[in-house]
Amino acid sequence: MVRRGTLGVIATGSTAAGPVLHGLRAAAREAGYGLSVFSVPGRGEAALAAAAAGLRLQGVAGIVVLDPHLAASPPPVPGIPLVPAASADQYEGARRATEHLMDMGHPTVWHVGGPEDGPIARARELGWRETLERYGAEVPPVVRGDWSARSGYRAGQSLAVEAGVCAVFTANDHMALGLLAAFTEAGMRVPRDAHVVGFDDVPEAAYFAPPLTTVRQDFVAAGRQTLALVTARIDGSPGPVREMVAAELVVRESSRPTRV
Repeated sequence: MVRRGTLGVIATGSTAAGPVLHGLRAAAREAGYGLSVFSVPGRGEAALAAAAAGLRLQGVAGIVVLDPHLAASPPPVPGIPLVPAASADQYEGARRATEHLMDMGHPTVWHVGGPEDGPIARARELGWRETLERYGAEVPPVVRGDWSARSGYRAGQSLAVEAGVCAVFTANDHMALGLLAAFTEAGMRVPRDAHVVGFDDVPEAAYFAPPLTTVRQDFVAAGRQTLALVTARIDGSPGPVREMVAAELVVRESSRPTRV
């Protein structure tokens, strides 16, 4: 029996407790829907199919896939619509972050990127790269991280000894936190010696030392958009075209001009 007021959610370890699910929960609560979350250990097609089958047995009215890797090739679920979660425009957010740093007069911007196989990391890297190319700036090699503060710290250690590093765009705020710690240990003060911009605007970003300039994603708006799409599919209509949620640059002390 289908439970009209319950939606299934397929998540992975990286999304099961993340801000996308938090935003979806808030939007579902507003609309009077409950969520049944099925967390899968991996990203293979078999894991996704098993999760979808399990949620179908629970009688959910529709299914949302949080992880963009899984959402790229969702399996058909007879009688139940399955849609990817809406998200912020990752490319546009990266473009804004990079333009902000270039417009401060930096010759180029270094990038601490996420995992190379991740669609979100790739979109943010592309926004950074193509913005530098439009400015006619040199594109430095990407310093690769894994979204963790530890990997950002290691990236910061390598960048602190690299000549000419004065502006860095990190692909998320946690890596920016690690990078700031490494810069401080190396005697580099932000924003005096370098400007740093992150992505996501996690709740702690305003309390980093210094407070972090970052790209804010409206996860509740993304949740509402996701709900609009899945509920339209439940009702048998095409529903709204899946659009990106706008990304907003929030400027804080880590990229403000230093006072003379």
